[in-house]
Amino acid sequence: MVFTDASSAILLYRAGLFSTLTRAFSIVFAFSVFDELTRPGYDGAIAFKQAVDKNQVSVRTHAGPEVLTVWPGLQALDPGEKETLCLFLETRQGFILTDDGKAARLCDRLGLPFINALLVPRIFYYAGILDEQKSKTLMKNLGRSGRYSEKILTIADGLDRTDLNPFIQGIKQ
Repeated sequence: MVFTDASSAILLYRAGLFSTLTRAFSIVFAFSVFDELTRPGYDGAIAFKQAVDKNQVSVRTHAGPEVLTVWPGLQALDPGEKETLCLFLETRQGFILTDDGKAARLCDRLGLPFINALLVPRIFYYAGILDEQKSKTLMKNLGRSGRYSEKILTIADGLDRTDLNPFIQGIKQ
């Protein structure tokens, strides 16, 4: 399962990778993420609604406020990221896909498995879904369209199959 926030979903939609993501992984949106993604005028609003209607994505609400008291730092996140992390913490399955800096730092601090949209093309390359050139091109385009620091771009460029294997293993067979 991949618990994704709105910014990652939008970046992947714009890159033409969201439908591939839904075929490769079981995607979960927190209710607040779905609500944000399907607002009129948002890039991909219709496509995100259709993905849910076709059962390519599930929408869930996290169980309750007790998760917020156990995990320090969740309260400081925006609603979509907060609910996304709560859903992951309630199930402890899969990983988190976030392009929110605050959420990524919290995942890192708490030791939660996460990636950003920038790494999806590389994961798809290692999984045999994309060829190497297409993966590099998409990563470059995502690097320009996302708000990635030079540090994040450098780290992403240096990750190899071994580093990304925990995420590759989640791909549907």
